[in-house]
Amino acid sequence: MPKSILKIALDLPLDRLFDYLSDGHQVQIGQRVLVPFGRRSLIGIVIAKSNESEFALEKLKAVTQVFSDEPVLDSEALSLLKFSADYYQYPYGQALLSSLPARLRQIAPALTRKQYRYLITPLGQQTDINTLPARQTVVRRVLLALQTQTALTESELDAISSSARKVVKQFVADDWAQSEQVAALVKTLAMAMPEAPALNDEQALALSSIMQTPQQFKAWLLHGITGSGKTEVYMRLMQQILENDDAQVLVLVPEINLTPQLEARFRSRFAQFPLVSLHSHLSEAERLHHWQLAQAGAAKIVIGTRLSIFTPMPNLKLIIIDEEHDSSYKQQDSMRYHARDVALMRAKRLNIPVVLGSATPALETWHNAQNGKYHLLSLNQRAVSAAKLPQIDCIDTTKVNLQQGLTPQLITALKLRLARKEQSLLFINRRGYSPVLLCSACHWIAPCLRCSSRLVVHLGQRKLRCHHCGDEQKIPLQCPSCGNADLHPTGHGTQRLEQTLAQMLPGARIARVDRDSISRKDALLEILEQVHGGAIDILVGTQMLAKGHDFPNLTLVGVIDTDSALHSPDFRASERLFAQLMQVAGRAGRASIAGQVIIQTQFPDHDLFNAIRRQDYVSYANALLLEREQVQFPPYVFTALLRAEANDFALVQKFLRAAFEQARSLSQDVLVYDPVRPQMERLKGMERAHMLMQADGRPALQRLLRNLLLFIRAQPLSARVRWSVDVNPLEF
Repeated sequence: MPKSILKIALDLPLDRLFDYLSDGHQVQIGQRVLVPFGRRSLIGIVIAKSNESEFALEKLKAVTQVFSDEPVLDSEALSLLKFSADYYQYPYGQALLSSLPARLRQIAPALTRKQYRYLITPLGQQTDINTLPARQTVVRRVLLALQTQTALTESELDAISSSARKVVKQFVADDWAQSEQVAALVKTLAMAMPEAPALNDEQALALSSIMQTPQQFKAWLLHGITGSGKTEVYMRLMQQILENDDAQVLVLVPEINLTPQLEARFRSRFAQFPLVSLHSHLSEAERLHHWQLAQAGAAKIVIGTRLSIFTPMPNLKLIIIDEEHDSSYKQQDSMRYHARDVALMRAKRLNIPVVLGSATPALETWHNAQNGKYHLLSLNQRAVSAAKLPQIDCIDTTKVNLQQGLTPQLITALKLRLARKEQSLLFINRRGYSPVLLCSACHWIAPCLRCSSRLVVHLGQRKLRCHHCGDEQKIPLQCPSCGNADLHPTGHGTQRLEQTLAQMLPGARIARVDRDSISRKDALLEILEQVHGGAIDILVGTQMLAKGHDFPNLTLVGVIDTDSALHSPDFRASERLFAQLMQVAGRAGRASIAGQVIIQTQFPDHDLFNAIRRQDYVSYANALLLEREQVQFPPYVFTALLRAEANDFALVQKFLRAAFEQARSLSQDVLVYDPVRPQMERLKGMERAHMLMQADGRPALQRLLRNLLLFIRAQPLSARVRWSVDVNPLEF
């Protein structure tokens, strides 16, 4: 009998599996192993076993180590990742390993400290504290706490005494207490949650419609205006699904900043169900522990960002995608998957329902709902009966005198909210102090030397910073071009707006929320707690504040400078701007106090702003779809982008020209456009270009890509150019 041969996936840019000998090890499919590769040792995942290899047995190396004490990836997880790697044209090994927590990609043992809570037993409950020696102070305190609370976590024990854990372990030995493993506790936003509100008719209809077929695949689009109670529908669905003891639910959110508030609401409502979160703000140990709880089926609810869609969950019965339109669900490097699309495929394979929620669905999603591929459910009224949609006013900035970038109408509205002790939010999607440093004499603008972009002024740090590559420079004392010392920060960013408001409204309590201000792990949580506690009057922020947050006392939203998106060469720019403005407008007046939205623009009569004032997503989306159909843009066609970059643009040109000629010869069913440079021609010192491919159907495009990549990988030039394939790109 020949030795057992293992087919192993490795984290390498080669689209193939590698053969190794098991060497007597007992190995399961989906298990982690350590193998030699050249002079290195690499972590791999066993994909299959065989008695044959295309290579001679004496040339095969043996597995070095098998991590037999760890759980394995199940067939569903391996199959989903294989499908995704094939569809997005990415090496399977790299896709598989990148989906794992960082500690499972490392050679060192992936150990996490198990966390426990301790519950009182009947014997412990009956024990009389007075029978214990008076000198055993800690023993008496721990027993009293257990008898009072019935259960204590490790952190609660630590609060009693540093020796309390040792005491409680003796309690377990004496049968006064019992231990159980729990999910790691992660800090979440402290929120007082009222009792579950009664559902209105639209919410009740949505819930009953989905629950008519809870054990079969259907894609449901829950289209609800902001504040319509989509989250309450999610929670009622989860409640009914989780009544099955074995069920698990996966909830996807687009960004980390939405996780704490949603997690707090779910923990409050579902205290009886173990819940974990998965996102990049967790430590490596926390992420691994949460992933393992989900993989073992112990965590019943998983809330996570896009990578969570690949988390193994053996009893998954429902997938919810909140803010499904958000571009954050699209991975922009490595395997360029879209978590929403992968979620739909995963739900279809498992034959379970998937719910896509949004006030402004992506046009692809809306198109699928219109043609019957998805089932449409609409929520057209706010969940709080007294809450009304905010009044939206567009102020023409060409007809008023701006004061530090603010219109008189907005300043008056801010002062009125301060007098009423209500809260305001000013939205400007540009961090830093000013987007441009301008010379008043020669009109020189500080450029980034590594990117085709301008440096942003960060006045507090006395720095010029590129928001694309992170390059920093000191603010020059005089113009490098003409020597003029009169250099002006021009335009507004979040820092400058915060400073302006502090000078204009000296009594106001102002907080800024952008990537610079919330770099600490819990900084955003602290700010949100202050908002809910009434300790902040005015929030200044970027798109981090535009969606998902519920501030009952916030009654004014001001939008500063969004006009640049109206003239963008990106055909999706108007769709994104409409969604963004609808989302940020939805933060106002969510409780019983009426809300107002003031948008500053030079084009108040633009079709987009007319639709915003009417809060009419349906008409605007249908108009955009008509345009897309006329010019044959997605979702009416399917596209893929071959991107290339190198230090020398001549290499990029040569690489893409060869790919262009080959693609043209491979298929008559795919339209291949000439290679062109993107709007950002140079990024991080690399010269860039791309080639667009377009087809009427997915099969023709996939066939072309498979054959084209075989050609590209065989070319010596492919090793000198950094290239990637982006299927269904969002930007080009």
